[in-house]
Amino acid sequence: MAKKQKKKQPITSQNPTSKTKFKQSRVETARLIRRFHVLNKELAKCRADSETPKQREVEILKEMDSLGGLDWYQKASKLGQSKARGGDSSKWLIQTLKSHCKESIDSTTKPIKVLDVGAVAPDNYKQYSSWITAKPIDLNPQHPDIQKQDFLQMKPPAEDSKFDIVCLSLVVNFVGDPKDRGNLGHLLN
Repeated sequence: MAKKQKKKQPITSQNPTSKTKFKQSRVETARLIRRFHVLNKELAKCRADSETPKQREVEILKEMDSLGGLDWYQKASKLGQSKARGGDSSKWLIQTLKSHCKESIDSTTKPIKVLDVGAVAPDNYKQYSSWITAKPIDLNPQHPDIQKQDFLQMKPPAEDSKFDIVCLSLVVNFVGDPKDRGNLGHLLN
């Protein structure tokens, strides 16, 4: 007799503090991500405006927590970037590099250095390791091989350690303060 398989639970239903329950659908994970971005931007506005009552900030934080907080947002992002849903941003970057830089990729003597900001998986560039060296970072890593790092707080690297490419996966949308979004290029100079 065949063994009965246990029904898999959506990763978005694994947060015990959240009162909101939704399915593993594209619509629901996209809705969570979108709402978290909106709340994050509202929170940044509240913190920048001394006239805004602190109660509004508390309400925003409470709603973010009811959605599962940063952890649940990250899990929804991980699900949204799964191969079944088209893959992560590295897929697009590799296609773009191959189509626009074919000659320089073929003749490169040292690997292209990529800073993968907002990395969901640590091995997105593994199969291209002969010509790409990637450093995955994230605010709330979901894997031990992803460095916990706030991109906006990173110190610019030394001249010999600079990155050739900075790949931002859902990073610009996540940054709440418009001034901070404008400063995202600080590691590129």
